[in-house]
Amino acid sequence: MLLSLLVGIGTYSYLLTYQSRVESENSLSSVYVAKQEIPQGTSLAEIKDQTLLEIRRLPLKALPIDALTPNSNLDVNLKTRGPLSSGQILVANYFSADTNPEVGLAIPKGMLAIAISLDDVARVGNFVAPGARVAVFSTATDRSGGVQTKVLLNEALVLSIGSETLQMTNGALPTASPIVTVALSPSDAQKLVLASKTSELTFALAYENNPYALIGKNLDASKQIESGN
Repeated sequence: MLLSLLVGIGTYSYLLTYQSRVESENSLSSVYVAKQEIPQGTSLAEIKDQTLLEIRRLPLKALPIDALTPNSNLDVNLKTRGPLSSGQILVANYFSADTNPEVGLAIPKGMLAIAISLDDVARVGNFVAPGARVAVFSTATDRSGGVQTKVLLNEALVLSIGSETLQMTNGALPTASPIVTVALSPSDAQKLVLASKTSELTFALAYENNPYALIGKNLDASKQIESGN
């Protein structure tokens, strides 16, 4: 009886721990999302007064760093550094005391904005959002005919996600092609431009939105994985 009691207590304790871990991994957070397009130079106070945003419950681990929540203490006098699209998650670094009317993107100093086209699968469904940091994989066919996948970039900052319509020449219906704009150093931007012309690109999200730490620990960007190996 004593053994049964101990087993029962241990099982109950394990179930409680497991349930707590599952609830934590699937927890949702309230964040501000643009209800419609918000022009550059609009203050956070104006956005709230004009009801240009809404609150959505989204998976906590999928949110970009510094996503604005109802509990955020961001100065309401700060203004958008660029236009915000409908459905875009509001992020703190999109607001500034001074705005540059000639720049439509909040590009970090010393970096370049590069736009590439990715389908839903290649950008982790709809979980890659402006403000997210992603790892970039490249898959291409080598000279011997084998397919290789490698880590192209350890980390890239997503600036915006838009879309364009591809015009089909064979009479088929046009398909949407999401355009993702990322901020990179000049050397990494050169790698991405070349890879976008010669290979298939895939974005990846990491735990706590920190892909550099994960890849630096577990993957070697200089190594490639070949099909069949």
